[in-house]
Amino acid sequence: MGKKRITSHDVARLAGVSRSVVSAVLNATPGIGVSAETREKVLAAIRELDYHVDAQARSMKTGRSMTLAAFGDTRHPLFIRLLEGMQRESEARGYHILLCSPGYRQSGEARNELLDLYHQRKIDGIVTLDSTSYRSKEWAAKVKAAGVPYVSVEGYAETAGVSSVLADYKGSVTMALDYLLERNPDMKAAPLYAEVYGAPAGRVIWAEKMRREAYMDWCRKYNLSPEVSRHEEKEGQVDWLEWLEGVAKAGAGETLPPVLVNWSNAVPDLYRAAHSLGLHIGNELRVMAADNMIQGHRLSLPTLSCVEIPYVSMGEEAVRCVLGQIEQEQEMSEKVWLPAILRPGESA
Repeated sequence: MGKKRITSHDVARLAGVSRSVVSAVLNATPGIGVSAETREKVLAAIRELDYHVDAQARSMKTGRSMTLAAFGDTRHPLFIRLLEGMQRESEARGYHILLCSPGYRQSGEARNELLDLYHQRKIDGIVTLDSTSYRSKEWAAKVKAAGVPYVSVEGYAETAGVSSVLADYKGSVTMALDYLLERNPDMKAAPLYAEVYGAPAGRVIWAEKMRREAYMDWCRKYNLSPEVSRHEEKEGQVDWLEWLEGVAKAGAGETLPPVLVNWSNAVPDLYRAAHSLGLHIGNELRVMAADNMIQGHRLSLPTLSCVEIPYVSMGEEAVRCVLGQIEQEQEMSEKVWLPAILRPGESA
C-alpha cells in the first residue's frame, strides 16, 4: 500500500492551529493576521511532516494554476534576461513560469496556443517579449475577448487599451549624450550618431525612431549640428572601415567627436576597424553604445561605455503587472516605463 498522504489537517494538528491559519501561512491570505511565532510553528510542522501542497486541489479551489506563460524567442539573448527577472519575481510571489517559444512556427499560431492554455486553466496570465514595433490588433482583440491577464514587454508602445512594460529609449539616448558631454566638456561638435540596421531600409523600428528623435532634440538643446550615418548589417557584420577613414580624414589634426552607436552588437566590428587604422579606442576614438546586448561593459576591451535597456527589471515588472490584473488591482491598459541603466566603461 502507498504511503498515507499528508494533508493540511495533519499540519494544523501538529502545529496546534486551525486549518485556516495553515492556509493563511501557505497562501499569504490577506485579512488573516498570523504572528511570527505561530507562522514558525506552522512552517516547522510542514518541514517535520514533509508536507507538500496538492497543486491540483488548490487549483480547483482557487481557480488558479499559479503559473504564468512567458512567450518569446529562446534564441534571443534578451529573452533570457527577461526570464531572469520574471523567474525572480514569480518565485517571490509563489508562481511558476511556463516557457513558450514560437520556434519555427508562425507567431500567430503559437500565440493562439497560449489562449488555449488559459482556457484549460493551465496558466493564469501571459507575458510576451515583442519587437518595439509590435502592435497586432488581432492579438490584442483575442486577449481582450478571452479576458486573460496579459502584458507585452516592448510592444504596443503607442496603443491604448493594452498593458505594456516599456523602456524609455528617448531617455536612454539623452543619458548617453549627457555622459559623453560630461566626459568631454570641451566638445565643440555633436557626437556622431551611427545607426546600424539589419532590417530593410523602408521599415520603421519604433525604438530607433525614439532614439533618433532624442539625438536630434539633444543637438538642438546645445545648438550643435547633428551628424547621423546609417550602416547596414550583413550576415551579422558591419563594414565600418570606409566610414571611419572618412571621419579620421575630416578630423585630421583635431580631436575626433565621440561616436554613439545604436546597437552594441555592431561595436566589435567598429573596434576592429579602428585598430586597423591605428585609432585607439578611448583615446583617439571615443565610443559609446545605446544598448548593452553584448554585455560590453564587462566583455569588451577596452570596456564599452553604454546605456543598458533593463530587461531583468522589465521581467520583474511584467510579472507584477500581470499579478495585479489577476488580483484585480490593476487595469489591463497600464503603461509602465523603465529608465535605462548607465554602464560607464573605458571606451568614451
